[in-house]
Amino acid sequence: MNRMKLKLPQVLAIVGCCFAFVATANAQQWARDMFSEFSHDFGEVSKGEMPEFRFKVKNIYNEDIRIAQVFSSCGCTQVSVEKKTLKTWEEGEIVCRFNSRPFNGFKQATVTVRFGPPMVGEVQLTVRGTIVSAIRMNPPSLEFGQVFRGDQKSVTTTITGQQNVPFRIVDVKSTFPHVGVSLSRAARAGNSIQYQIRTKLKETAPDGFSQGELFVVVQESGRTREIPLKFSAEMSSAVKFSPPVLTLNDVKPGDKVTKTIVVRAKKPFSITDVKCKTKAFRVTTKKSGMAKTHILKVIYTAPDEPGRSECELTFFTSLSDTVSGKVKAIVEIADNSSS
Repeated sequence: MNRMKLKLPQVLAIVGCCFAFVATANAQQWARDMFSEFSHDFGEVSKGEMPEFRFKVKNIYNEDIRIAQVFSSCGCTQVSVEKKTLKTWEEGEIVCRFNSRPFNGFKQATVTVRFGPPMVGEVQLTVRGTIVSAIRMNPPSLEFGQVFRGDQKSVTTTITGQQNVPFRIVDVKSTFPHVGVSLSRAARAGNSIQYQIRTKLKETAPDGFSQGELFVVVQESGRTREIPLKFSAEMSSAVKFSPPVLTLNDVKPGDKVTKTIVVRAKKPFSITDVKCKTKAFRVTTKKSGMAKTHILKVIYTAPDEPGRSECELTFFTSLSDTVSGKVKAIVEIADNSSS
């Protein structure tokens, strides 16, 4: 086994490096002992705001302490020192201001504090925060609830932003073509700017539950972005038909068959028209004028040819400018030629 022999100067150099490493580590610890906090979380910060936090530093030594340099690793945090030299038991502050204006989302900065002669050392502090839009929506989502076809139901959303962060709404987009949108002009309210978005569920919306998003296109601090605004609605027909399907089985060729359809609604209405592609159906009502319930007589005159056929009876009422509802008719004309 070969042993490497070190000369005295080499031994002294190695020992010196070890002492230097220990001294550096101790230097960092003595500097940290002057702080009680090493990190701060600003949480959510509205864009445009500039919250401040002060890290306290206290000289617990007999020597004067001099703060030689303070700097941040990120432009999201501005740092300063109010008192650079601290005598024994004196306190100072490292001031950190979280600058949210040019940034978005989560930001974190390392703040380095360096102490100069006679005592040399360094401490690193951490600040963080999440920059969120200064724009607030009230309510945060559009809940139409149950809407009966023909009702004029609308929901208004107020969008508020701070004047110190210039913004304007340039457009409102929708993933659902059956929502109508109107946007008011910007208005000032104290230190805020407000818009109002009025939304209405159109009569063209399909029956049942629907949901989607509106996208509010905003220009804010020189950039354009889209803010989602969720909505939900349940469209119900204003008019109910019983039965919803009219079935005529074993009808003889040339016969006349009479059926009844009951039409109901929550408020009085009149039946303005009934259409069908075939002239075989004729519809009459027992009661004219406005009523919550209408009883209709459907008279079907069968053609001479046997077979199965389908058609729709389309109803128009005073409750809507469009179709109020449809009843499907299924007819089975018997073949008597074999009897």
